[in-house]
Amino acid sequence: MNNIKRFLIIIALLIPVSVLAQSVKGVVSTTAENKKEFLEDAVVKWINTTKGTITNKEGNFELSTSGITDKRLVVSYTGFKKDTIDAEGKDFVEIELLPNSSTSTILVEDQKKSTSFGNYNAKTEVISSQELVKEACCDLAGCFGRNSSVEVAVTDIITDSKELKILGLEGAYTQLLVDNMPLLTGLNVKYGISSIPGTSIDKITVSKGSNSVIQGYESISGIMNVILKDYNNSERLLVNGFVNGGLEKQFNLNFANKISGKWNNILMLHSVQKSNVMDDNADGFLDNPLITRYVVYNKWNFKDKKKTTDFNIAARYWNEERVGGQRDDVHGSTHIPGTPLYEQTAKINSVEGYSRFSKQFTGGADMKMYLTSSYYDQKSMYGKTRYDALQTNFSVMGFYEFEVMPRGFLKTGLSYKYIKIDEEIEFGNTTTKTYAGNYLKKESIPGVFAENSVSFFDNKASLMTGIRFDYHNEHKLIVTPRALFRYQPVKVLVFRASVGSGFRTINLFSEYSSILASSRNIVIAEELEPEKVLNYGADVIYYFGGDGLSGNLNFDYYRTDFSNKIIPDYDTHPSEVIFANLEGKAFSNVFQSELSLTVLRDIDLKFAYKYIDLKYEKNGVLTDQPFNSKHRILSTFSYSHPSKTWSVSAGMNWFSGQRLPSTASNPELYQLSTESEPYMLLNAQVNKNFKFIEFYAGVENLLNFKQDNPIIAADDPFGPYFDTSFIWGPTRGRELYAGFRFILGK
Repeated sequence: MNNIKRFLIIIALLIPVSVLAQSVKGVVSTTAENKKEFLEDAVVKWINTTKGTITNKEGNFELSTSGITDKRLVVSYTGFKKDTIDAEGKDFVEIELLPNSSTSTILVEDQKKSTSFGNYNAKTEVISSQELVKEACCDLAGCFGRNSSVEVAVTDIITDSKELKILGLEGAYTQLLVDNMPLLTGLNVKYGISSIPGTSIDKITVSKGSNSVIQGYESISGIMNVILKDYNNSERLLVNGFVNGGLEKQFNLNFANKISGKWNNILMLHSVQKSNVMDDNADGFLDNPLITRYVVYNKWNFKDKKKTTDFNIAARYWNEERVGGQRDDVHGSTHIPGTPLYEQTAKINSVEGYSRFSKQFTGGADMKMYLTSSYYDQKSMYGKTRYDALQTNFSVMGFYEFEVMPRGFLKTGLSYKYIKIDEEIEFGNTTTKTYAGNYLKKESIPGVFAENSVSFFDNKASLMTGIRFDYHNEHKLIVTPRALFRYQPVKVLVFRASVGSGFRTINLFSEYSSILASSRNIVIAEELEPEKVLNYGADVIYYFGGDGLSGNLNFDYYRTDFSNKIIPDYDTHPSEVIFANLEGKAFSNVFQSELSLTVLRDIDLKFAYKYIDLKYEKNGVLTDQPFNSKHRILSTFSYSHPSKTWSVSAGMNWFSGQRLPSTASNPELYQLSTESEPYMLLNAQVNKNFKFIEFYAGVENLLNFKQDNPIIAADDPFGPYFDTSFIWGPTRGRELYAGFRFILGK
């Protein structure tokens, strides 16, 4: 009760009283490649005063005229010419900024690139739809082959499920948002990242380390926000077809329509159809799962004529079936008739909905509210192990932002999250496994937060500090403080630093589902406590440019310290995986350097190196975490012909060796090395554009590198040594693909 009283007192102190005042509204934009682009975080202030504001993501702003005698607005944005606008007698102004001639080859060029760094307190990389068309990008998991900040790792060989890793940490530590909302959370992340087609994505923002407290306490390694297309940033009609070398087919359709002056909507359809049955390494198991997927997505948007009220509502239905494992019709199958087949299946039905409401008030204040709800039903078989899971999720969040001082803004708000997960595990035959049963998890978490942003040193520096208090029904009070600092002493140099805490509860069977497929027993040695971390880091970006050459050089370092971390122990017993709370310490150190170049405006080059050191304490000894490449090198190339009629792109990823769990107690036939070999992946693609249609073709894993025999004891899938969890590299070889995009009304 005392905690509830504290919440109410905090709310009473934070909620502001709105004061009616006259104001002027407006929008700030620029023109790039004959397309209007709205400028977010542009600074707008009254001339000769410190009273000002910044634009939102759609370039909109509102400023109070109270006490203002000189009605001239000064508008500035990094890389563009500062402009002064006379707003006398006007209630709405449109402002278009022009590139700064002295820095256009430095920062403006970077704005136009398919990837850029956003003007945020947290280091945020923006991956635009221009970048996504340089690779197959069939789904969200396939959008990062040219990105050094995000790693895509396969978590289940047989069903080809994946995770997205930031700062080298497992995908569960990355907070995934869709249109700024937590639609991918809990169980639906495992297959959910493959259910979002690349053609539905407008852009992806990747923020490393500690971030705003607004999105909750679960952003540990960073936040990935997937912004889906809507009427304002989509083609009126897009039809996409895709097929790969295994004859897996994909079809996508986007249709955007303006209903009236205030309403518009977009409808998206997505379908995947099965590939051929293939087993190139002749181990009796399918190389690719046979996937059938259907997704329907519809979003409606409302905006009033004065652009002060914005509302959207969206819904998505997702149906999917994945079938992997042994098949009688596999080429060269060694399956003995009359013996059971080992099959692994996943059947998914999911319904999701969300809405967002924002309102701008006089004086530059605004209010936003977010509401999400989802239902996820998964029925799976891992050989003779049945795993059924049901998840229902509901969350609501709202905040009010207002100016508290010149160049200072405060956001205060409330949130509530409810999630229920019901998992049931059953074994279909006599087994030594002991973890069958029903596992129920319920979380009910109200929260309150406040976040202050202030600019100083003539807008060259900014500091964002925030704190949130959440009350967990089981783990009680969770306090999450965070701070982010940004300093840009000159236009070509940006420094950032951040620090903050994080908190999460584990979903063991979903996050480590590959163990369900193996013969190993899962041992939960004690009640698993929440994982708690402190993350801090810094980065620097230097922009440069001249005739025919521009780009940026950036370095960053982040460290994550765990006060508790659940790490699977594969080494203590060969037939078990033991889960327990951390005894000792665990941490990660991640250093990354990257050089991006644009040569003669048509050639883009990128070179990056990343060092990832993950360690945990075991029996008093620091040990490298398994399945982690300490060193990674990325290089990309793209060329677009000046006529924009064709382009070519390529990418190289190199990974160093990884520590692997010991298999010394297995029979010699089933023993593996304790370290993987280094490997390289090469991808390439060619695009050809016509008036309304674009064709593309490419190859992934050009060198055809594959992990040898990734399934241990594939010849005895129901035996004591069968294991599918040793995934350290690609399990699929060279893959050709081709596709087309038909576009109207871009």
